[in-house]
Amino acid sequence: MQASFQQAWCFALSGAGQYAPGISNKPGVLRRTLRRLGGQVIVLAFVLLDIGGLGFALVAPIWVVPWVAINVAALVLGSLSWSEDKRIRRESATAIWRQGAKVRAAGWRNLEELQRETQRQHQEAERRQRQEEDEREAQKRLQTALRQTQEQLREAEQRLHEAKGREKQRQKQSEQAERLRQAEQQRAEQRRRQAEEEREAQRTRRREHKRVTAQFKSDWWIVLRVAPSASKDEIVRKYRHKIKQCHPDRLVGLAPELLKRAEEQTKALNRAYANAMRARGYGRPNGAAA
Repeated sequence: MQASFQQAWCFALSGAGQYAPGISNKPGVLRRTLRRLGGQVIVLAFVLLDIGGLGFALVAPIWVVPWVAINVAALVLGSLSWSEDKRIRRESATAIWRQGAKVRAAGWRNLEELQRETQRQHQEAERRQRQEEDEREAQKRLQTALRQTQEQLREAEQRLHEAKGREKQRQKQSEQAERLRQAEQQRAEQRRRQAEEEREAQRTRRREHKRVTAQFKSDWWIVLRVAPSASKDEIVRKYRHKIKQCHPDRLVGLAPELLKRAEEQTKALNRAYANAMRARGYGRPNGAAA
């Protein structure tokens, strides 16, 4: 408690008077130094007296109650002084702020007036500039209209010449289209005849293929090109000779139709060889393909 009221008195006596009304807010350096030293001396003297009073109270208990009363009174007075100092500070700050606000408002008003004047001058300059630009633009539009009229006349003459040229070109194109159409019809007719010829050739090849296949399937000695009474060695020799001719390694790079025909011929040779072996009573031959 003693430390609290000592701090309050120190704060009250050290600089509270400078915020009182009617006193200048900017005292001299010497004045501020003397005031601060005076407040510190008073606080130091009060602290020494308080320490002496505490010594008397310890020696004579009768002085305890007066010492406590004095300290309580000092604490109350210090608090009141601190509150008053705070109020004075707040009022001083408010006054300073209001004065600054007035100065700032006056400055803003001057600035706004200056800005309005500048803006008015700028608008006047822009208005004159727009008038000059409008005059130049009107002259440009007039010149542009004259040029466009001349260009339209030239374009009309050019379109007339182009129309005549296009008419001649259309006539030539129609003649060329007619000739191309006739040539296309002739090519279509020729392609149709070629297609019919190719279909006829395919039908002929299929009939020949069926005839050869039927011949291969009829009798094994006809397929193997041996006599019906040929021996086993002769049958095996003929089979191997013919099967080598149909081997895939010999037919690499040929058309798919020829490969298919060679595959069918290989199957016919295998069947004929198997039938020949069965006819000779040898059962399933070992050399024939499955």
